[in-house]
Amino acid sequence: MDLKRAFLSTSAIVVAVTGVEAAAQEQPTDEGRLLDEIVVTAQKKSENQQDVPISIATFTGDALDALGINQSNDLGEIIPGLEISTSSGDGSQLIVFLRGAGLNDFNTNNAGPIGIYSDEAYISSPILTSFQFFDTERLEVLKGPQGTLYGRNTTGGAIRFISNKPTDEFDFRLRANYGNFDSSEIEAAISGPITDRVRARAAVSKVDSDGFVENLVNGESENGADTLSWRGIVDIDVTDNFTLRSNIHGAHVNQDTFRFNHLGILPGGVDVLGYSGPEDIFTGEYNRDIGTDIDNIGGYIEANIDFGSIRLTTVSAFDDVDSTVQEETDASPLDLIFVDFGVESQTFTQEIRFSGTHNRFEWQLGGFYLTEDLTQNQTIDLFRELRVLTGGLSDPFGVTTGGAAILLARVLNEQETDTFAVFGQTDVSITDRLTVTLGGRYTNEERRFDALGTLEDDILFGPDGLVIYDFDDLELDDGAFSWRFGADYKATDDILLFASVSRGFKSGGFNGGFLALDPIAAAEQVQPYEPEFLTAYELGIKSDFFDDRLRLNASVFFNDFKDLQVFTLVNTDALPIQVLDNSSGAEVFGFEFDVLYYPIDNLLLNVTGAILDSELTDFMSDTGADFSGNRIAFTPKTSITALARYDHEISDNLGSLYIQASAAYKSDQFFSTENNPLIGQEGYTIVNARVGYQHPSNIWEAAFFVNNLGDEEYFTNAFDLSDFGFVTRIVAPPRTFGGEITLTF
Repeated sequence: MDLKRAFLSTSAIVVAVTGVEAAAQEQPTDEGRLLDEIVVTAQKKSENQQDVPISIATFTGDALDALGINQSNDLGEIIPGLEISTSSGDGSQLIVFLRGAGLNDFNTNNAGPIGIYSDEAYISSPILTSFQFFDTERLEVLKGPQGTLYGRNTTGGAIRFISNKPTDEFDFRLRANYGNFDSSEIEAAISGPITDRVRARAAVSKVDSDGFVENLVNGESENGADTLSWRGIVDIDVTDNFTLRSNIHGAHVNQDTFRFNHLGILPGGVDVLGYSGPEDIFTGEYNRDIGTDIDNIGGYIEANIDFGSIRLTTVSAFDDVDSTVQEETDASPLDLIFVDFGVESQTFTQEIRFSGTHNRFEWQLGGFYLTEDLTQNQTIDLFRELRVLTGGLSDPFGVTTGGAAILLARVLNEQETDTFAVFGQTDVSITDRLTVTLGGRYTNEERRFDALGTLEDDILFGPDGLVIYDFDDLELDDGAFSWRFGADYKATDDILLFASVSRGFKSGGFNGGFLALDPIAAAEQVQPYEPEFLTAYELGIKSDFFDDRLRLNASVFFNDFKDLQVFTLVNTDALPIQVLDNSSGAEVFGFEFDVLYYPIDNLLLNVTGAILDSELTDFMSDTGADFSGNRIAFTPKTSITALARYDHEISDNLGSLYIQASAAYKSDQFFSTENNPLIGQEGYTIVNARVGYQHPSNIWEAAFFVNNLGDEEYFTNAFDLSDFGFVTRIVAPPRTFGGEITLTF
């Protein structure tokens, strides 16, 4: 890649902005301000998002409701440059990529380089992300390394779910919707004062659905949902200068596990057992009774004390999760391959920071600590269909199948993680319009890892199984310095120009998946992979014109990865193996824009986009495959979203109507490092529509919605299991529609 392109694109931005500014000077200014001012806390302080010198996508809770976004998996549709998927549907490991930074490992012991936060608390387990997405005040997606103020696993950015807080006056809100596939969602919240100094809020969300895939074996619906999430928050004004906030939350999931789509890739479109799946991707033949069970409880205590010009903030948080995901990996009526993922984890984090201002300096200084204990219990059951040929016994040497063993293998992993960091950042106002930002963070992360792999067959190996490998007390100790240098210039009261160079760091880790059955090969696989580093260069602009009728935000950036962490599922002509490795280098050059415009008072037009050019510059895997020159997984070259909304007031007594339409386009992308077209998705466009009525009292609102209006068929993830003769894919929902009502008192 050539940095020259970055400067050429930047020049184009400046030219475009100059033209817009000139036009703005000729526009009449009697229409008044229309663009809302959104206050964000992306830099651990309250600011207008247009004054924050970083690329950030922000949505209020009301805006997310209007867009029909009610789960984290949907965010990739509305935020160009962001890709979110799962490994086994709802409740499984979340896979997040932002500007090419991400990790598509489906094992739960490795979090990706996009940090997830609920309010001020870091979420160590990505499984828990979707349970934060209700009663939302605001969503903030911070793009680029956030390695100074946020630190752990924010090499590529951070996603912050900010919940509604207790109110000074009584408040009640109920939102309920119902749609096809017998889908329903009920979200309720009640808030208000308890005493003059104590306020509380309680919220709950219940989601149910029969599912959009038909099981041809029994006629039942699959890929449904059954989740319950709840949250309680209490704010206490201990004194005028001392406040406490306590949060307790939990979630329970008890539903059938997500079903895959089966694609046979051997001659005739079959797998190794001769099975060919149905042509309709919204049907399947599933014979395993499987479920997903998740229980979570967690919380945090946040304290803020003002000492005049200095403020002390402490956040103590914990989360406990127990999860089991049973997977019918083969997605067929034959017993070819089943996988079960079990995980228990307990996480505690503590952050302490001081902040203050002095003359032209605004500063923050703090420390962060995390400890996590995680246990994985995972099994893989292969070729159960053929055990009748061996008298019901396993065939550990692969005689019957010609190399692929008939077996039940179990992997038990234990991982302990301890992370400590110290950090600081200061904003220096050189002039009233020019500000320089300097930040740094030193992080040390230690991990201890045990792995035990066994073959299980009571007849052949006895109740304890046959131990294939047993690795104890593996350790890694990674430490690195992350930093940020930035400058922003307020060209006018409505135009902010900013530039930054930052470096992010993500610790190494261990392969928590199924290792090779050969103890020597397994010993190589289990060795820790190296830390990942990202140096990011960015130039951008944030601007409002035409008396706040037009907002234009844009940025151009260059991400230079060193030792990019890469997950690959490698087929070996026997059994596929999971490889966690480092690419020597990778680069992403990108351009992003966000245009918001009110041509008339009650018509809103919004277009956002991301154009990314990604490349693995030097990557030879441990298996000898050369992936140099390939695109990074989950990184489409082009992503564009567009929205139009028209509001019409009927009268003061009759309320108002609105109509809204949105479209999201993504170009083709790959789901794997190999860039195999079968493990990818061609370009597609999703269109959503919504019509609503707002009562003049603002007490109630009703709406009708249609998502995926064009009934587009597409996939959000896929896995190459060509050793078994098929590809397994995660299919996205077809057209969905329904009605919604919201009550507010």
